Amino acid sequence: MQAAKDLLVGLLDYIQEQAKIVKPEGFRLSAHKGLRYFPADLSSLPGISFNVEVQGDHVWLRVERLESQDAPVVPAPIYHFISAAYDPYGKPPSLNAAEVEADLEGDPKADPEAFRRLVAVAFDEYSAHWTRWAEREKPRRQSIDVYGQFFALKHQIEAEETGKPQELVWGVGVTSWLIPSDGSTSAFEYPLLTQAVEISIDKQTMAIELRPRETDVRLELDAFVLAQVPGTAETELAAKSQLARPGANGFSPFDVSSYSPVMKLIAGNLHSNGSYREILSLGQTCPPPGDDLVVTDGWVLVARPRQNNFLLDDLKRLKQKVEAAETIPFGPLALVTPPSDEPIEPVPGGFRGLSSGGRNHGSGPIQELYFPLPHNDEQVTIIERLEHAPGVTVQGPPGTGKTHTIANVICHYLATGRRVLVTSRGEPALEVLQAKLPDEVRPLTVALLATDREGVRQFQASIEAIQHQVSQLNVPATEQAIATLHTAIDRVHHELAELDAKVDVIAMAQLGEITLDGEKLRAQKAAELLLQGAAEHGWFDDEVTIGEEHQPPLTEEEVANLRQSRRQVGSDLCYLGTKLPQADQLPPAAEVAELHRTIASLRHLDEELATAPSLALLNNTRE
Repeated sequence: MQAAKDLLVGLLDYIQEQAKIVKPEGFRLSAHKGLRYFPADLSSLPGISFNVEVQGDHVWLRVERLESQDAPVVPAPIYHFISAAYDPYGKPPSLNAAEVEADLEGDPKADPEAFRRLVAVAFDEYSAHWTRWAEREKPRRQSIDVYGQFFALKHQIEAEETGKPQELVWGVGVTSWLIPSDGSTSAFEYPLLTQAVEISIDKQTMAIELRPRETDVRLELDAFVLAQVPGTAETELAAKSQLARPGANGFSPFDVSSYSPVMKLIAGNLHSNGSYREILSLGQTCPPPGDDLVVTDGWVLVARPRQNNFLLDDLKRLKQKVEAAETIPFGPLALVTPPSDEPIEPVPGGFRGLSSGGRNHGSGPIQELYFPLPHNDEQVTIIERLEHAPGVTVQGPPGTGKTHTIANVICHYLATGRRVLVTSRGEPALEVLQAKLPDEVRPLTVALLATDREGVRQFQASIEAIQHQVSQLNVPATEQAIATLHTAIDRVHHELAELDAKVDVIAMAQLGEITLDGEKLRAQKAAELLLQGAAEHGWFDDEVTIGEEHQPPLTEEEVANLRQSRRQVGSDLCYLGTKLPQADQLPPAAEVAELHRTIASLRHLDEELATAPSLALLNNTRE
């Protein structure tokens, strides 16, 4: 066990050293191409406020959602003579003198001097109006641009669809120095303390709000460590102790006293000529890098690739847990255990669920499968392997049901009394997964999504819902209900097994071969033949089967002879079976002639009645 612990600690040390790799060129604010704001960039803009505290809520920066205002409309009398930009940064209004003269030539009755004077006065008034608008609109457009930058960064952080995930930090103690290293120097322009901040949007006003995240302040001394500046390690330990000392004020970029002692400590310990300067109150900027270390009280808002400080903190805690553990769980132990060269034997037992009659791969008992969503054999295989393996890798392109499978696995583990932690690279995937869970299970999940503030709110709501269910729980009644449900589940599985057996019989009857007219056909093929000939024999509605009782009574030769005889008989078929009278039974010729005349007379009467006009009979009298 000790050997396994040593290997696991060594693995964590290796990961920690790999995560510490930094690039010196990343500590140059002047060369930063992403989002970066100094105090001078934001302090004078409209709609931007700092250090807002309302009802216990601490917002470090608030950016209102402003709307751009259109340029003033050119008066109608001089509309054709003036060209004006709609952008406050564009060219100011200009008067087209040629258009004015052309307009005068087209109106010989106009007074040229009076008209030119009128146009000049109107132009001067509009130009002054446009200039005042541009001066007001420029900072307004800058605030709108700041809002757009933070808005885009918020969605980029939430989606994390880029190869380099971003984070927003509020850095204080902006420092400059040409760090000497191996006979050369590296320019350092970076804050010494950074606090990760979250971006949220007020649902009522749609304002952008920046708050500090629930993480510790980070010391940015990696560049000094990489350059092997003497005393960096000791200075870092002393600075951390200064930040964590009892009675220290909470860190805030608006309270210089919360971080100035640390800045002075670093300036005095890392370089003999190091100095600390207060530039915020004077409205100055940090000087460019020079031979001497200069630490200031200035701050900067900067978006950068996400740092590994969270990973380093997690690794540190993991190492402490491993060193203090008496036993190592099966999963972490598998990371430092050589793989076995023995073939994997099938594990007895299996699972049964609503969509199957159970999969028993051995003599062991069949366990219950709590999958609320439809599933297939692959999903059941995942559960089977998870029961006896430290982990399972499932790979598939989008749309193949991975999220669907995870939702089933979560429900199964919760139903069997286990806990599940789900992590994802981006927030949208977690939202989709949570929406997949049934309504009865979703309140039992604790979602830490979006910002820290929203995550804490969801966390609190989930815990309260769980506590409410637990407080209302009647243990004896619940145990009895569980036992009743288990009995019902067993009964349902028995009924499902009977239905499966009936379905199998029907399936075999439909999929098996049948003999039709001496030829073996699949049921599907026979059905296709029946449908193809429906137009020919659809009139025949008798219930006919392929049994012996419904087989044709004639052979093919007899049917052919019968068809030939039918053609010869023709229309005389109606006399079939009629018994002809004998000669002595026929009436005399005179009577036959009289009968013929009578029939002919009746036919003539019918023709006359058909052509005669309609007459109304008044009475049933003889007349």
